[in-house]
Amino acid sequence: MSTVTISLPVQIAQKVDAEAKKQGFATRSEFIRSLIRRYFVSEDLTFEEFVPRPLVEIRREFEKTGKYNKRFIDSLIIGLKESSLYEGKTS
Repeated sequence: MSTVTISLPVQIAQKVDAEAKKQGFATRSEFIRSLIRRYFVSEDLTFEEFVPRPLVEIRREFEKTGKYNKRFIDSLIIGLKESSLYEGKTS
């Protein structure tokens, strides 16, 4: 087996460790190997072009989940309005 070393920000490494434990992997290496295997095994790997959706629709979908408070959704919509993909659009 060959060794590959990667550096991750502490927060990402902590998330990797937590997810590895949650998924039942003994080590983070096993978890990452499984992700890489899945990547290469997937023959249908396709990327879809991003198509901006109306911000009202995005807001509605977030509200429907009941998982996010109004303040979070408002900040999300404000952030999207300021992004280059939505800049200058009012809806």
